[in-house]
Amino acid sequence: MKKYNQLNIALVWIFSLFVLTACVDLNIPPKSILTGEDIYNEAGIKAYMAGMYNHLPMEDFKYDANANSRSGFFQELNVYTYYVSTGEFFNRNNVAKRLHKTEYWSDGFKIIRQANTLIKDLPAYSETLADANKWIGEAKFIRAYVYFQLVKRYGGMPIIEAPQVLDNDDESSLWIARSSHAATFDFILADLDDAYARMDGTSDAGRANKYVAAALKSRVALTAGTIARYGAVKFPVWEVDGVMLQGIPEDLANGYLKQAWDAAKLVENGPYELHRGNSDKTANYAEIWEKADSHKESIWIRKFDYLNWVHSYDAVMSPPRMTITYGDRFNPTLDWVELFDGLPLDPITGRFSGLDAEGNYLIYDNCHQLWDGAEPRLRANILLPGSTYKGIKLDLRSGLIIPSVDPATDKIKKFSRDDGAISEAYNNWPTDQTQNLFRNGTIIRSSNDPRNQSDPYSYTDETGQTLRIFKMGQDGPKASGASGNNTLTGFYGRKYMNLSMSVAQTGLHESTQSWIEIRYAEVLLNRAEAAIELAQHGESTYGGTNMLEDAFTCINNVRDRAGANLLTNSSELSANPAYKRWMGIGSFVEAPTRGLQLVRIERYKELAFEAKMYWDLRRWFTFDTQINQYRKRGLFAFMFCKGATVDASGTPDGKYIYDARATEDGSDRVTFNVNEYYETIPGNELKNNPLLQKNRNQ
Repeated sequence: MKKYNQLNIALVWIFSLFVLTACVDLNIPPKSILTGEDIYNEAGIKAYMAGMYNHLPMEDFKYDANANSRSGFFQELNVYTYYVSTGEFFNRNNVAKRLHKTEYWSDGFKIIRQANTLIKDLPAYSETLADANKWIGEAKFIRAYVYFQLVKRYGGMPIIEAPQVLDNDDESSLWIARSSHAATFDFILADLDDAYARMDGTSDAGRANKYVAAALKSRVALTAGTIARYGAVKFPVWEVDGVMLQGIPEDLANGYLKQAWDAAKLVENGPYELHRGNSDKTANYAEIWEKADSHKESIWIRKFDYLNWVHSYDAVMSPPRMTITYGDRFNPTLDWVELFDGLPLDPITGRFSGLDAEGNYLIYDNCHQLWDGAEPRLRANILLPGSTYKGIKLDLRSGLIIPSVDPATDKIKKFSRDDGAISEAYNNWPTDQTQNLFRNGTIIRSSNDPRNQSDPYSYTDETGQTLRIFKMGQDGPKASGASGNNTLTGFYGRKYMNLSMSVAQTGLHESTQSWIEIRYAEVLLNRAEAAIELAQHGESTYGGTNMLEDAFTCINNVRDRAGANLLTNSSELSANPAYKRWMGIGSFVEAPTRGLQLVRIERYKELAFEAKMYWDLRRWFTFDTQINQYRKRGLFAFMFCKGATVDASGTPDGKYIYDARATEDGSDRVTFNVNEYYETIPGNELKNNPLLQKNRNQ
């Protein structure tokens, strides 16, 4: 949502003051207090609504899980993110477990109060305000969105449907007990139904309409359904005075999942669709974020612009050579990369191989050959070695293989272990390791910043030309203990980057690309997951539709747009046991059945880095087992000096091998504790409201 201008800032501030003091009965209103007639007109209501949208708790570019404020929202830099805890990515400053910022509560109820004020007052203006009914629907949408952010953190919440008025003689008039977990979800879903019925089918960018409400409902109902299905297995229900505050009865699961499917199905009647505007599938996928304001996949966005509200995503997330500030905070993991098609994966373990039948490294002709056959969606999600961005050719490698080693004749066996447990610097491997190529100088590396001009490797090639090559590439990854701030995993992410910005422009508070809060691909995956859940739990057909066939169609629509391998038939979405860790392709992602594993893998690939997977792992209740003593892994490239060339920009290329393993630095073991599925109720709120029951884990 665009940040409002100075006039609207003043209006919203006064409106907020009015909301908080409207219960005071004054014969002559002070000039600083606006009357209802001042608010309930088209200009006034837009300004009031803008204030609520602007404070909605989206985990967008300005969300920081390590922020000083209690909520983590609206921060200057999003350096710390909970994506580090899901296996999506990490970086040198963000390596250990990180949860979302805790204690979002009172700020949410301020927005709920403002929404309740509109819902209460607008019916009286239905004759003078033409769109009063639509505004009520929009206020209910906003109330539902905030309550959803609360219920997924805490469980059952106090349900407040009207602005509270303090009785000075009885402070208990404001005390409200928590409703059950299920009742809170039911309240949210009812609000979204009402919003859908009241609103139009289109809206200005950043505002809700009926299809935005339906899309959000598909997310909310899917969350409720999966909590009902899996919650009690991992986190025993918490009941106080007969009210189930944490946990939803399992027999309600299918009902919520049907609501999720129905809501997702409704969205296809609206103006939204998968973006397919470019025949190049890699470029097309990148355009989802590069053109978020103009294509039809964006269902609900938050807008940014230079005049009002900017962010620093590019400055923080770009490779260091592509920004004038920090950079390097976007290092996707190999565990995530391995989920994509077109890479050399071991069919038994599902891990990256890059080895022949004898355990020797496969040799690639250049730095980009490995990626040429990869799924276009992956190619659009990472910055590719040897490709040029912002006028800079990405130069990524972990070391050089000395000129005496000939890639045409010499074989190199794997020189590290990739068991998901061992994390060592390359030169610290035990002496009995297959080939100690680092200690004997066959592979050379640098302990300096990879960009250090004083530390190149110089040699004379077979033509007599002297070549000077950066040992670790100009963009890393850096060696264990080395200086510099380059990638730790061998990857840099691309999603959401504005690559049209020059290096000089890529500074703090200079980015303006929109955040996509909901897009059509997520709705299709919500629908597919709900359908598989129903099919595997007694509802093979619903609404006259075969559920597995519908899920099959939805998943293949997403895969086809992404350039991924298509499912061959719906029988692949089976109820057979899912692959266990290191026992099949995609086995990093846990699930109870192979069919559900496939749709969850699809979510990991499609929705990574969009603040979705953290909450998915929580609603699936697989967080504590999938992320258990987890070490992050990377892919490390080594270039043969023999036969290498250097272009006019000074960037070399030659034949490569790739080594998969736990990262040298930052591979701290990460474990999500079962008690972290629900957050503790803030202590101040418990003091202020004696009826507010504690959660089980506090």
